[in-house]
This record gives sequence, C-alpha cells and structure tokens, in this order.
Amino acid sequence: MTVKPAHAPTALVFDRAHMVAETVAMVLTDAGYQARATVTYRDAKRAFHELPELSLMVIHADTPGERRGTALLQAALRERPSTAIVVVSSRLPQDLEPFPLSAVFLEKPFDRAQLLDAVERARESRPRA
Repeated sequence: MTVKPAHAPTALVFDRAHMVAETVAMVLTDAGYQARATVTYRDAKRAFHELPELSLMVIHADTPGERRGTALLQAALRERPSTAIVVVSSRLPQDLEPFPLSAVFLEKPFDRAQLLDAVERARESRPRA
C-alpha cells in the first residue's frame, strides 16, 4: 500500500500525444504527485493558472516555428521560478527552440526510470524560492 502525503506536490504534464501525457501523469501520480495531464495549449495554460503551487512541469519541447510550450516555460520562469522543469522530445536539443538552462532534457522514447531520474535531476537543479 502506497501512503501519499496529505499535501502532495503538483505536476503539470503537457504533451500533444494523449497516451504520452496520460502515461507520464500516471507515473508521476504513482511517485506521489498530484499530476494533471494536458494535450492542448489551452488546457495546459488553464491548468498552469489553476495550480498556484506548481512543483513540476513535464512539457513537450517546441519545434521551430511553434511557440506554445515555450510560452508556458517562460511563464513558469517568470511567475514560478522554483518549478522543476523536464522538457521532452524525440528531437535533439539543438534542433529545438531554446529552453531554460535549469530544465532537464529527456529524449523520447523513455521509460519510467528515465522519467523519474529526469524529474529528480530537475528538482535538484531548480532555483530555491
């Protein structure tokens, strides 16, 4: 039996692939987070504003010419700088729009252990509030 803390940290997952978003959210929930999966920018933006104590964002990287994920990342850096960030993509980092230096890059496909390792590294690299 898994005992979860009374006030679990919150996580926002944004990936255009429904299966990826739901699976990542499920893994994070099992790891003790209150995770919300989103697949559209509109839903991700709404969730970002509805989760004032956001601890973690796992977000699909933008490709050149696409800026919606980057907009969420910039909002997190500006409004919630202590939020840990994991950026996921099947493309290499140099082929993507720039993302924050404090973010951890995770290449798709990844497994549960790789995701949780990236989350831990992102939590360790985030600025302290």
